[in-house]
Amino acid sequence: MRDTGSRRARARRLGGALLVAVALVACAVAWNDYRVRRHAGERYVLTLADSHARELRHAFASLARGMTGMGTDLRLYERIAPQQAPALLRDALLTFDDRHPDVHGLEVRAGVPPPFADGAAAPWTLHVGPPERAASGAWQMGLAMRILPGPGSADRWLVGALDLRFFDEVLSEHEVGEHGIATVLTRDAVLVARSDSGTRHTGMSATHSPVFARIDTTPRGIVDARSRLDGRQRVVAYRTVDGLPLVATVGMTPGALYGGWWAFVAALAAGVAGLALAWLAGLRFLGVAARREQSMRRSIEASEHTVGHLRERVRDVEAQYRFLYEQHPLPACVFDRETLAILEVNGAAVHKYGYSHDEFLALNAAELLAEGRLEDVREEIQTHPRAYGHRVWLHRKRDGSVFHALIFASDLLSFRDRPARLVIALDVSDRVRAEADLRLLRRAVAASEEGLFVLDVAADRLVYANAAFNRLTGTGVTGEGLEIDASAPEVVDARATAALREAIRRGEEAAAEVHDQRDPDDPRWLEVRMGPVPDAGGVVTHYVGLVTDITARRRDAEERAFRASHDALTGLSNRDHLIRAIDAAIAGRNGLVAACFLDLDRFQLVNDSLGHVVGDELLVAVAQRLEAAAGDGSLVARLGGDEFGVLLCCSDDAELSRQVESLRAAVAEARTVRGVSLHVTPSIGYSRHPFDGDDGQTLLRTASQAGAQAKRLGRNRSVAYRPAFDPRAGQRLELIQDLHRALRHDEFELAFQLQFDSGRRPCGMEALVRWRHPERGLLGPGEFMAACEESGLVLALGRWVLGEAARRWCQLDERGWGRLRMGVNVSALQFQEGLVADVASAVSDYGLPPGRLELELTESVLLDSPADARTVMQDLSALGASLAIDDFGTGYSSLAYLKALPLQRLKLDQSFVRDLGSDPGNEAISEAILGMARSLGLEVTAEGVETEAQFSWLHTRGCGEFQGFLLARPAPFDEVLARLGASA
Repeated sequence: MRDTGSRRARARRLGGALLVAVALVACAVAWNDYRVRRHAGERYVLTLADSHARELRHAFASLARGMTGMGTDLRLYERIAPQQAPALLRDALLTFDDRHPDVHGLEVRAGVPPPFADGAAAPWTLHVGPPERAASGAWQMGLAMRILPGPGSADRWLVGALDLRFFDEVLSEHEVGEHGIATVLTRDAVLVARSDSGTRHTGMSATHSPVFARIDTTPRGIVDARSRLDGRQRVVAYRTVDGLPLVATVGMTPGALYGGWWAFVAALAAGVAGLALAWLAGLRFLGVAARREQSMRRSIEASEHTVGHLRERVRDVEAQYRFLYEQHPLPACVFDRETLAILEVNGAAVHKYGYSHDEFLALNAAELLAEGRLEDVREEIQTHPRAYGHRVWLHRKRDGSVFHALIFASDLLSFRDRPARLVIALDVSDRVRAEADLRLLRRAVAASEEGLFVLDVAADRLVYANAAFNRLTGTGVTGEGLEIDASAPEVVDARATAALREAIRRGEEAAAEVHDQRDPDDPRWLEVRMGPVPDAGGVVTHYVGLVTDITARRRDAEERAFRASHDALTGLSNRDHLIRAIDAAIAGRNGLVAACFLDLDRFQLVNDSLGHVVGDELLVAVAQRLEAAAGDGSLVARLGGDEFGVLLCCSDDAELSRQVESLRAAVAEARTVRGVSLHVTPSIGYSRHPFDGDDGQTLLRTASQAGAQAKRLGRNRSVAYRPAFDPRAGQRLELIQDLHRALRHDEFELAFQLQFDSGRRPCGMEALVRWRHPERGLLGPGEFMAACEESGLVLALGRWVLGEAARRWCQLDERGWGRLRMGVNVSALQFQEGLVADVASAVSDYGLPPGRLELELTESVLLDSPADARTVMQDLSALGASLAIDDFGTGYSSLAYLKALPLQRLKLDQSFVRDLGSDPGNEAISEAILGMARSLGLEVTAEGVETEAQFSWLHTRGCGEFQGFLLARPAPFDEVLARLGASA
């Protein structure tokens, strides 16, 4: 008790001293805060006064500049236009009034200055008078500025009056707080304007203000003053305005500047009072504590015996728990909650992780994690003192393998005198993998574009459907697609339900196509497929179904089917459909079945002159007229280009003739396309079953032959088929088939005819194609080239000739004859279809140098499209090929193109060479061609030179090269090599 009393006495002495010290410090702090606030407020208000004075100076400077400009303009008017000066001055005064509406009555006066102006002041100085009342009762200040005198006159002054509303905008510029004011006074202590009352108090004397007691010695400063107008005490900052008899002041109340100081003082006082109360409460607490201390001592002494008994029981319980811990089948460990060091592990943990007991005790808990950090373990300890399987961790074994561990943990108060945590790990790797697979499957099903559903057979309703199923079928799916609207039990619409239910009843797979017509503007096709899902006993309990939108597939199939049998431009049937229709008509009709072939006359002129767009529209119009004229029971087809076919079913030949004539008349009638009136006539050929053919293919072919006869007879007519129209058609077809076989079996070969210069030295050779027919022997190009052109085989044949000629030139080069040119004939079709690419390939593959490959073109190439021909020829020249015009003089080429095309040579046709020396006409043409070529810088090779007289005539007239039987006949390559003297 004696110790408790002394502690209370010491607490009273120390607490009292502390309270006194705190009170003194609080006073010092409050006084210092007041000083700081006052100093900052005075700086602020002085800054506002400076800004106020500066604004006044700028405002009057603007007036001074305007008046100075007025005076300067007046002197200028008097100097350059003295007669008009008064009028110009009036206009200038009006302009000044518009710019400065607060200035009134500005005028020019001569003689004595106004009373407030200093007559000795320098010109262009602005003088401001004291405030005065005008006759209207408004306050104003006089303005005056001496300007330079005019010619022969005394001093002059610009004089006016400034309305004191001029100061309103300047006085409202600054924020002076509640009850703060900004004022303008004269240097004579006369009030001009205030921010709170405007000009209501203008003219009052302010000589009593402390500002004017200090202003003569200190033009800028701060004073404390009380206003006689409103009785308020303010801190007033003043500043004289440079160059003007004005003073700018700003006054703010102490409360606005440092009113927060009293709140600060109150807070300090409250703190000191609180500290005093706490000291008194502490004294009371010491008394209560002394009494409790005595009571606790008695209780401790009574409890020491009980604690000893409890310690014995705790040791027994710890032994039991240790036994359970060590024998637990799941891995368990105890680690320090602060350091995370492992303190103990059981045998199951040693077995699971692969560490020995001592190795375990050298680890910390975070080192068992495959994912995660030390901070993650500490956060888990803080947030979950008891964790009953709420989180799965990824643990790593000693061998580096990992497993997913579901953790059960609980904090221990003490283990080996350390705060500890008991952890039991359950391996749930299989469950985690299964859940991941299930989540992946669910996401895939939910995201699938195909509708997936599960049907419960016993309940006869859906138990699962994804969002795509709802979108495709309209079944009410909510959320993630796991809940199904009970009002929608059907998987598909009523038309497919019966078939699907029957398959479910039998326990079999089912499939059906459903035509979904819920949206009449966008009908769709759906494919539904279902498969049974049996339970462990083999009983089908559910069906898994798939719904696929096959609308695009169905429409694509329909489109392909339509395109397979119809023309895309006109919508008519195509050739194959027409032939099938003719065959069907022949099989099912006893009357007359006829096939018509209709070809538009000179249709190419429409495309060439008006363009393909107009041509296509004309074809559509012709198709519509043919369908209208053919009538019911007939079929109109477009066979290609401007060719049409028509199936007619008639009772006799007379009706057939009338229908054919109606077709011709319908097409021949004029029509307007895109504002152009077109008159296109048809040539029609027709054939009849069974007289002209037994099937559609034959009837259409014979009708085509009759159509060709109609063109030969003058066009715009119809002709019935007769067998005499084309006796050699079968032979041409057989020839084309033989040519296809010849290309496949390499039956073509090249012969080479040497070309010579004027000294009869070899300078080149021409490659000539031959066909070694297995039955007819060696055939020249005249026997088969026309058929090649007609069938398009000339492209493949020309490509082979080009490559073979390039290969043979390489053999010439190897034997020392690489300077010779190799000439190759090029057809018009070959020129138009990829010749540049073929030549580029040959030049690249065989390394032909420039000028060694010569391409011989016919004049028809230039006639077809001169501009396109020039582009192709330039590309060929860029590849190093030289170009020659073959059989020159036999066509109708425009000679103007010869100078524009990249040609190197003309080949004079043998028809002109043959009669040289006997036909003056041929001689004149040949001599003209030679002279023209010489003028254009082109070489000339004469073809068909067979006599010495022809050679001599040509040589005499400057022909540079010769080719013909006189010099060399076409021969195989080996014989040409022998002729050249090279080893084969």
